[in-house]
Amino acid sequence: GAGKTIRCIACGKSFIAPSELAVMGQRHTFAVFSVALLFVLHYMTAGVFSVVYLTLLHDRMPRLRRDDPSATVAIGLCFIPVFNFYWFSFVFHRLCVRINEQRRFHGLDETAPQWLSIPVGLLLACGLSGVIFTSGGLYLLGILGAIVMPVFAVLVQNSINELCEQRFTTPMTVG
Repeated sequence: GAGKTIRCIACGKSFIAPSELAVMGQRHTFAVFSVALLFVLHYMTAGVFSVVYLTLLHDRMPRLRRDDPSATVAIGLCFIPVFNFYWFSFVFHRLCVRINEQRRFHGLDETAPQWLSIPVGLLLACGLSGVIFTSGGLYLLGILGAIVMPVFAVLVQNSINELCEQRFTTPMTVG
């Protein structure tokens, strides 16, 4: 039941069972960031800010899995040709999974858009490689940069901002 809401047998009250995060005593270090500013910076930098910002968020969470990337690894592996087809999807999806774990730990619903992370990663990788080979890649990259990526970045940041506004409460332990 780790990380799930359970009911105490003795008193009947519900609480979130301690998860790996509680056992390890680690917390996220997210900060509130303006969604409007994120949106503006995305367009001012032709989408580069969003990609870099989102990958840097990996360093603001505890690493619970052996393959949870650091920010350096998350950014660095984006530049390996062919491998980045896989990597963009992985890094954005894992970011959403890790944010949702933090949200669950704090008793919030999972709102980081895991459902959008893989399509965004694939569109980004295909668009970048398509620019090299065809003019159609420019259109794909344009659609991604103008619509899909900023929507994804805003949804992720909204999830983080709500998490930051939530007051941290230590889960009860069953003794």
